[in-house]
Amino acid sequence: MVKRQSVESELRERILRGDLTPGDRLPEVQLAEELGTTRFAVRSALQALEARKLVERTPNAGVVVARLDHDRLQEIYDVLELLEGLAARLAAQKSTPADWAELQELFAEGGGLDEAAEGGDIDVFLAAIDRYRDTVIELADQSFLAEMLVGVRDQSHLLRRRILMTPGRMQESLAEHRMVIDALVRGDAEGAEQLKRHNMQTARKRLSRYRDFLV
Repeated sequence: MVKRQSVESELRERILRGDLTPGDRLPEVQLAEELGTTRFAVRSALQALEARKLVERTPNAGVVVARLDHDRLQEIYDVLELLEGLAARLAAQKSTPADWAELQELFAEGGGLDEAAEGGDIDVFLAAIDRYRDTVIELADQSFLAEMLVGVRDQSHLLRRRILMTPGRMQESLAEHRMVIDALVRGDAEGAEQLKRHNMQTARKRLSRYRDFLV
């Protein structure tokens, strides 16, 4: 019997990967049969995902994958720009150059991320961005800031995935992250913050430019 936590994890991963898209229905009976579990386990998992803002309840349709709202996405980016900029500043202040060796190697020019960007491998690219965020949050060493960023992690992951699908965004984002990491290695706190905020601002411009596609 699949436990509720496993059901929640499986459905969450399907949504974040884009296997389930906004508006897709999530019928309890069908999911319970497919996952080999009970309707109660599915219902509990859907409630947890609703709290994460990944699913929503709609009249006559039941539970569906949450639809993207342009105004809410803009609000999310307002918050992310400030929080991720601050995280970069704090990480630069509290770290040593050696702390960034792994990210430097991961984002090195001519490496695997160039191939991922050219080939449109969003999963590989997103994994690298997540590694950047995890490293920065850890080195920023500010528990309340970490809690706030984790709180919007799923929604920001979905948003990043869709924005990275727009033409040329992966190459643009890769160049921007390389500049941020260079500032972090130098311990340039102000520069790291401003560069990360610039990264979020260019993503926001994509959100507006490709509004019909993204929302």
